[in-house]
Amino acid sequence: MRLGIFFSLISSVVSLPFLDGWPQLNLPSALHGPIAKADALGLYPLHKRLVRIESLSFQEQDASQYIAEYLQSLGLTVETIDSQGRNNIYAYLGSTRDTKVLLTSHIDTVPPYIEYYDDGDRIYGRGSCDAKGSVAAQITAFTELYEENKVHEGDIALLFVVGEETGGDGMLTVDKEIHANWDMVVFGEPTENKLAVGHKGVYYFKIQVHGLSSHSGYPELGKDANNELIRIMYEISTTEWPSDEVLGATTVNIGLINAGTAANVVSPIAECEVLMRVSVKADEIQKIVDNILEKYQDVEVTVVQKADPTYLDYDVPGFDTMLAAYFTDVPNLTQRGFKRYLYGPGSILVAHGDHEYVSHESLEDAVEGYKKLVAYGLK
Repeated sequence: MRLGIFFSLISSVVSLPFLDGWPQLNLPSALHGPIAKADALGLYPLHKRLVRIESLSFQEQDASQYIAEYLQSLGLTVETIDSQGRNNIYAYLGSTRDTKVLLTSHIDTVPPYIEYYDDGDRIYGRGSCDAKGSVAAQITAFTELYEENKVHEGDIALLFVVGEETGGDGMLTVDKEIHANWDMVVFGEPTENKLAVGHKGVYYFKIQVHGLSSHSGYPELGKDANNELIRIMYEISTTEWPSDEVLGATTVNIGLINAGTAANVVSPIAECEVLMRVSVKADEIQKIVDNILEKYQDVEVTVVQKADPTYLDYDVPGFDTMLAAYFTDVPNLTQRGFKRYLYGPGSILVAHGDHEYVSHESLEDAVEGYKKLVAYGLK
């Protein structure tokens, strides 16, 4: 027997372009009492459908709608929480919103979109690893646990959010509006199916330098914003930043630069965006950055995101551990006494790359891993 559907009386389902191959479900004439069971998609068909839906950050609505309707078809109560025009999805059994365990991950991806391709060993495509591998494995783990009669109402909930790759607006909105509690939260990210001991924080800021334009033949009449920005970027890049014995070095990435107006004009403006993965308190890093920028004139700084490193729970027997040099949604969900775990299939080393992939073995192991984590949380 398989997991069930919880539709009210309907005669047809709205046709959507990404619903090809939807499982054939026998709808009862009336639904009362326990959830009726029906066939659910398996791990690989579900993962394929998720990866094939383009869901770059701020373009997640098709993926969100698919997940919401799929979870509804499995008999779950599904709530949507709007964040800047896109929906986060919260799903649970019955009417009990507070559960012992929450499985959560994000449905947005970085650009560019990359098509789904399965070579029989590895599955390639944007989001195949980060983090639709986690989404598919978490949903599959839930369906298998339910089919095995190992979870019931009040045991487990699922949360899938938008915007993780661009500052976490989805989880931040959920944090303010969900009004639910859990004993244990498992965040899905590529950890090679190891439990992360902790992950770095982030200090993300924009620098804008104002100059004065003039003819390039008479540079003394202007003020070159480009040269000023180059000096600032060099100093930021070569500074010896604080490190941590557990989380390692603080790293700097100047990911975007926009400067100048023409080759024959002294530049009146220059901008860059800097994202630092911080292994110490973000305030400490910000102070050093401010000290550097104080040496320069006509400079504006805008802080986009700032968060301290996060230390996680990893006390579940039978799992290897790792350190994460990246940032996640974990600190965006306010700690309310629940234990926090970070776990998922695939490697961060290929996430965001041109050849992002997750292996079949890693996906299958992740399903078993999530099931073990849920079982641990239900003790």
